[in-house]
Amino acid sequence: MQETTDRLARRLRRQAAWCSELESPLYASLLESAADDLESGGPTGEVLEGFADEPGTAALALRLLGALHRLVLNDTLPELASHYPSTGGDGDPAAAWPLFRQALVEHQTRIRELLASGCQTNEVGRSAALLGGFLEAAHRTHLPLRILEIGASAGLNLRWDRYRYESAAGAWGDPASHLRFTHSFETPPPMERTADVVERKGCDLNPIDPTTEAGALTLRSFIWADQLSRMAQLDGAIDVAREVPAEVEKIDAATFVERELRRVDEGVCTVVFHSVFTQYVDEPGRERIAAALRASPAFHLSMEPEENTFEIRLNGELLGTSRAHGTHVRWLTTPRRDSD
Repeated sequence: MQETTDRLARRLRRQAAWCSELESPLYASLLESAADDLESGGPTGEVLEGFADEPGTAALALRLLGALHRLVLNDTLPELASHYPSTGGDGDPAAAWPLFRQALVEHQTRIRELLASGCQTNEVGRSAALLGGFLEAAHRTHLPLRILEIGASAGLNLRWDRYRYESAAGAWGDPASHLRFTHSFETPPPMERTADVVERKGCDLNPIDPTTEAGALTLRSFIWADQLSRMAQLDGAIDVAREVPAEVEKIDAATFVERELRRVDEGVCTVVFHSVFTQYVDEPGRERIAAALRASPAFHLSMEPEENTFEIRLNGELLGTSRAHGTHVRWLTTPRRDSD
């Protein structure tokens, strides 16, 4: 029992440290308080009972925060909402924690139901990190793009070409877009390039329709409640999704990639891409995806964690780095292979 408690508390504190690193003081504090409560035999332990054997990549701490945030957003917890910036609250973690803890008691059944449904974050900020990779593929081939996203969630990053990206060195995309990235780049990629997307398709085990009220609520619940810029980006992306169709099929990634790459289209450049995805796929699935890519002329674009950063790679070449949410993008002047 003590070993289980210690394991869960470590996961909460580990995510608290990440929240602090990524400038979410409210969530960092709430998770630290939840870990303390768990260790002292409080209601956090009852809510998380049965989840200790999950792998760390299952993002239990973020699912807990997302469950409470959902109840805030749908007006179930109006008192807690007064301390959540996403609903106009003051962001005071000391005032929020007793209400958070009370909700764990009063809404335990509903919170556990939400915990069981898994984590579905569709971080549209990662489009800013992936932008340079798409432009590089189009530049190298001089062909329009057919883009295939695995682990697409709601498919918001499938609409990357309909967003506006601005930096001190230039801009790319429609100036009238509902979504503008204005502070994503420390060192931007070359933006004097063109790219035309002629087909967009994705897959996910549990896809979300962002154009529905229920889908939008789910996506908003997983945005950290004190990060209003991310919430605004999500809302802008949802507006774009209502105007730009993108199919996200309910199917596993390996089967999707194998099927789609059997189709060879002349005159287009196919790009298979993903962001913060591989941790959710087992080893046989990763091997199948890699084999399908090796047997295909398709480009492979990824943004995945590596030590203390996130690497943006195109066909294995390191193009740049960013933080988890697609901010602080640093583009390399020359792509680098692992052996370099």
